[in-house]
Amino acid sequence: MPVSTQNPSYELYKPIWTKTREAIKGAVAVKKKAEEYLPVPHNESHSKSKGAQTVRYKQYLTRAVYTNFIARTKNAFVGAVFRKSPILELPKALEYLRDDATGDGLSFEQLAKDELSNLLETGRAGFLVDYPSADENLSAEQVALLDLKASIIPYTAEQIINWRADNVNGRKVLSLIVLAETYMDDEDDEFSNETKTQYRVLRLTEEGYSQQIYRDDKPYSEQVFPTKSNGEKWYEIPFVFVGAKNNDSTIDDAPLSDLAELNIAHYRNSADYEESCFLTGQPSLFITHSLSAEAWNDYNPEGVVLGARAGHILGETGSATLVQAAPNGIVREAMLAKENAMVAIGARIITDRGGNETAEGARIRFASENSVLGDIVNNLSAGLAVCVEWVAEYMGANNGDIVVKLNTEFYDKSVDPQLIMSMITLLDRDIIGEQDIFDRLQSGGVIDSERTLEDVKSERGLANPLV
Repeated sequence: MPVSTQNPSYELYKPIWTKTREAIKGAVAVKKKAEEYLPVPHNESHSKSKGAQTVRYKQYLTRAVYTNFIARTKNAFVGAVFRKSPILELPKALEYLRDDATGDGLSFEQLAKDELSNLLETGRAGFLVDYPSADENLSAEQVALLDLKASIIPYTAEQIINWRADNVNGRKVLSLIVLAETYMDDEDDEFSNETKTQYRVLRLTEEGYSQQIYRDDKPYSEQVFPTKSNGEKWYEIPFVFVGAKNNDSTIDDAPLSDLAELNIAHYRNSADYEESCFLTGQPSLFITHSLSAEAWNDYNPEGVVLGARAGHILGETGSATLVQAAPNGIVREAMLAKENAMVAIGARIITDRGGNETAEGARIRFASENSVLGDIVNNLSAGLAVCVEWVAEYMGANNGDIVVKLNTEFYDKSVDPQLIMSMITLLDRDIIGEQDIFDRLQSGGVIDSERTLEDVKSERGLANPLV
């Protein structure tokens, strides 16, 4: 089988990822798919005139309104997580990861933001920790001048086309991963923007972990065996999956896929509603008259013109009536039902509760969404922590001082004055410590998240206001 062979699970889930991503991109991406997301009306599909059908469908498509609820929901979730900066404690040799985690200038926090967005859209992402290769003929001093550093390379769900996990001593170990990458094909034209696909194959055999590049389904490079800082080969593939439920190699459901389905269905209802408004919103004029054709043309040479500035002679028994269809509320009701359904599965920002709900009530109402988001954030923290540990092995740094943790407090905790006074009483009785009170004030936003208890103590001097 060729290197481009796709895992059966990949083939099953890719259409779901595509639809969710296009729904998030917005009206341009959704309308570009035309009939795939907005079918041709039934009576039009059997029209004898294909040209008329095309013109009418274009008008039908143009009038349809796509309201991007799903993108706003995703941005709200990402904003809730990154309202506080991630906690990142690194040994000195790895401090460069804060500003350049990927080797191309993307900071660690930006990397985490991007991958949280990917996880919300597809429920799956992957990270490869790699070290740039240097020419074997270079001296140690020349390699040092190059300032080569290990980096964390993210891969989307669509790029991870194939994988295999083998059972080794009762533990599942990744033995094969195939990653689809793009490269610029500018051999003949330096101004060309044409890209092609290559496949990076990661293998784990008895000889150790290796990489190899394929192009046009054929090996393009030699098999390379990366080594750690001490020269040893890797006996695991430094690649980690991150999922919506857990971090194994199986594909998890995309958290926002249900919302994408509803958002596109809402768009279809909108097309029918807008066409109904267009067709029935214009009154139709019905005229009866007793004139001959010649007399009619003599009395009304310009035809019939609607408006107060035109008069018409209809004869002795003539009459004119404006008829307008009653509004069709069925489609509008269907749209409102879908909006309510979107609210129920997480799109809470599309409705205004008028400020009557308490913060505690909101936390309870969104507990299910928070638990899903909390799982994703914890999985991403765990995956990134493993990556940083692998970077430490490449760079020869101590990995015992590494802490990676993304924020899981999606709402500000309320600061109850009575609770704080009670905590002070408990402090006086040596039941809790100063750190407990400090943490509560910090989680409530009273104390800046960047400050520590030691900072506060040093600023206030020797005075102890708690005594």
